[in-house]
Amino acid sequence: MARTLSLLLAGLLAVHSPSLPAAGPASTGMARLEAFLGGVRTLTAQFSQEVVDAEGNLVESAQGAMALARPGRFRWDYREPYERVVVADGTRLWLYEADLEQVTVRALGAGLGETPAALLTGERSALERFERVSEWSGEDLAWVKLRPRAADADFEAVTIGFSGRTPVRFELADRLGQQTRIVLTDVRLDAPVPEARFRFEPPPGVDVIREGEL
Repeated sequence: MARTLSLLLAGLLAVHSPSLPAAGPASTGMARLEAFLGGVRTLTAQFSQEVVDAEGNLVESAQGAMALARPGRFRWDYREPYERVVVADGTRLWLYEADLEQVTVRALGAGLGETPAALLTGERSALERFERVSEWSGEDLAWVKLRPRAADADFEAVTIGFSGRTPVRFELADRLGQQTRIVLTDVRLDAPVPEARFRFEPPPGVDVIREGEL
C-alpha cells in the first residue's frame, strides 16, 4: 500500500508555464489551482501524511520533505517511520524503499498514468482529464475537489486546499475507501532548487527492478 501511495502522490505539484497574476483572496479553489498551474515554477516544503481507512482508522503516518520543478522533476523524501524516496528526473521515475533494500525504476509517463501527479506535472491541458466536483471555503482555505474522467483510474478524487496562492492541504481518496491526507508546511514558491536534487543513484548493494522499456 505504501508503495502505491508513494507513486500516486509523487510530484503532486510539479508545474510550470508563463506567470499569471496571483489569485485574489476571494477567488475560488479552481481559480487558484488554474493560477498555480499557470504561474509557479518550483515548490519546496516539509510534509506530514496520514492514511486512514474507510472507517476512519489511522493506517499509516509519515513525514518528510519534498521539492518540484517543472517539467517532470520532483522528489519526495519520506523520513519517518521508514526511509522512502520517490524521484522523477524528467524521464524516469525512481522509488527507493530502504527497508526492502530495493529500487524500482520505470519510464516517467508509465509511472504516473492517470494520477494527481499526471495532472500537475503536465501542461494546463491536463485539467481536461479531470472533472470538477465541487468548491468551497473552510478552515481559512479555498478548496477544490476533482475526479478523474478515466473509469480505470487508481483513485476516486483529489481535493486541494489553498491558502492564498499556496497549496497547503491535499486529500486523495482511493477506490477502497481509504484517504491520504497531506499537510505542507514551510512552503516556498519559485525558490531556486538545485538540479542535483532531482538526480538519483541507487545505493550500493540494493536490488534494482526495471519495469517496462527504459
